[in-house]
Amino acid sequence: MEEAMYQAVPRSQADLKYHNLKLIFDLVKREGPVSRAALAKRTGLSATSMTRIVNELLKIGVIAEHSIASVGTSGRPSTLLEIRSGAAYCLCMDAMPNMSKVTLVDLAARNVAYRELYMAEGAPFCQTAEELRKMLPELCRDAGVSPECVACCGISISGHVLETGRISASSQLQWADVDGVGILESTLDMPAFVENDCKAALLGEQHLLSCAGESTENIAYLKLGWAGVGSAAIVDGKLLRGSRNAAGEIGRFNAGLEGMRAEKCEYRGSFERTISESAVIERAKEIDSAYGSLASINEGLKAGDARLQAMLQEVGEYIAIAISDISCAYNPDTIVLGGNLIASCTGCYQTVMQFVKKRLTRSVQPNLAVRLTKMGSNASLYGMSCIAVEQAIQRLLQKSDTGI
Repeated sequence: MEEAMYQAVPRSQADLKYHNLKLIFDLVKREGPVSRAALAKRTGLSATSMTRIVNELLKIGVIAEHSIASVGTSGRPSTLLEIRSGAAYCLCMDAMPNMSKVTLVDLAARNVAYRELYMAEGAPFCQTAEELRKMLPELCRDAGVSPECVACCGISISGHVLETGRISASSQLQWADVDGVGILESTLDMPAFVENDCKAALLGEQHLLSCAGESTENIAYLKLGWAGVGSAAIVDGKLLRGSRNAAGEIGRFNAGLEGMRAEKCEYRGSFERTISESAVIERAKEIDSAYGSLASINEGLKAGDARLQAMLQEVGEYIAIAISDISCAYNPDTIVLGGNLIASCTGCYQTVMQFVKKRLTRSVQPNLAVRLTKMGSNASLYGMSCIAVEQAIQRLLQKSDTGI
């Protein structure tokens, strides 16, 4: 992935300038503190070119330099470069029914302030945007930064979001045909971005795996949400979006002809009605009305309730079917699983993996890795932070008026 980045051919002088600035900034961000000589060696750029690029990044204010004396030697100390993570901040939110998570992050995507936003069920998007505007000064005060340093806003939501940031439909949030980006930008007076929660989470996982040196050219994400099931995929290094940015809407795939429920979804037997958290809890309550949460289900499983154990076996097989479908559809090397059900239900992940061995089409992907998300319930929020930070950096670097 790194090799491809270095070999990309910019199409214009402006592209070349941005390419060089972003290339060096990313290396400093990933490997800093780092010397100019080390950067020149990594990229193959000349010392003269490196000096021009670094000086421009210093002028923009996104990196800083400091001197470190070399141990056991005399003479001039070494000058090392690192990013100025506090050069700008991003306001990010993972919008969910009733309670949304809101964070302020720096250019290293580090959380510097966090709050929770509680909204009435069915509250319009414009009201959410207004409450976010009111919360921004509080977050800045918590972080000790000026609101003027906040460069942009990013929101992830469960639902169908067009690439323009228009919210086509979100059944959980009860939003439909909403100009999400337009409302946010007019309310907050800053650039804004809206993304599907699964796509955001996948991009966050890609970032974490890339930093760990793992391949992310072909990776997929499966979320077992409260009332829905979704997925996203990166194929050959590119995020799949489709003609209306709806690629990955696996929740409406059929797990069976009849399924378990049909009241809230027009498609009987869909994954949404079989392996979402709420669907599993509804089924558990039929066994015993006391099983009204994952916590109570866990207690029943630990107590050895055979009825719950049988239910978990069936749910685990349905999840394995979804994993197999994703494997056949996208052919990833890795599928990341997210959602409270898979992370918190006792024995759920282990049961799923038993059925993956049975259901997976080995000729398609004999070495599929299936793992839990690294960020847990904050996967979409972290992913949105990564997206917003990239957009903020892009805008900062594109402000440069110097030829590189």
